[in-house]
Amino acid sequence: MSRMRKFLTATFLVCCAVGSTTVSASPVLKATAPAAASQASYQQKAAMLPGVSGTFTEQEASAATVSRPAVITRSTRNPMTTAPRSMNPKMESKVARIGSLTPTSPITPSTSLPSIIPSQPSTGSSVSDAYAIRDDFGKSNLRKWSSTCGMDTPWSDNDVTDTADFQPSTVAFLDTLNMFARDAGIDFVVTGGAEYGYHAHGTYSHENGYKVDISDSGVYPGTTAYHVLLKALAPFKHHLSHEWNNGHYDITIYPADYTGSYAGADHSSDDDD
Repeated sequence: MSRMRKFLTATFLVCCAVGSTTVSASPVLKATAPAAASQASYQQKAAMLPGVSGTFTEQEASAATVSRPAVITRSTRNPMTTAPRSMNPKMESKVARIGSLTPTSPITPSTSLPSIIPSQPSTGSSVSDAYAIRDDFGKSNLRKWSSTCGMDTPWSDNDVTDTADFQPSTVAFLDTLNMFARDAGIDFVVTGGAEYGYHAHGTYSHENGYKVDISDSGVYPGTTAYHVLLKALAPFKHHLSHEWNNGHYDITIYPADYTGSYAGADHSSDDDD
């Protein structure tokens, strides 16, 4: 009987030991179940957040539950087809105050004079003919103005606007201009000549007879008068400057043997005086 008791007792102890081993190992075997459930719960939580769309990873969903939902939206934009986001209100208000630029000086034809004549005079007999010596220039379609006598100052009155002491090259240009103006049925007004003391000094200056001022009244790009002026200038080595503040074109006619640089068709708006 005592042997039977010992056997039953030993059997009971063995069963208890085996049971305790199974219980202690069970948490390890059940560890994978919460992981799968955890992933599903993250997706469920993400789907419940207002303003949130797209597929969330575990880390994103976890962060979304502790951050403000309005700013944790996963972007689903296609950068190739979706317009960029607008600027923030502060930047938009700054840009809105930037208006269009306003010119600080008058907009005149001097800013866009067309280069329709060659920058260098053509070669050949036309140049020789243009620079041929003239004793005087035609005055049928040229008029003279002076500050003392006004319009149609006599050509013999040269106290203020001197038209008697031009260089031969300037005389040749004025004669050519008068001829083209007569053919076109228009007039030009000479407002400045070879007078001394009214203009800037220099070798090719007014006082040395190389410059002449022509009124810009009615002489603008697109007009017949402007086309005639450029046509008359074409054979000569010249510089044309529109002095819009003085109301005239300042024209320099260089001699035929002049070898220096000159603007030609690159008409500037410098105040050459």
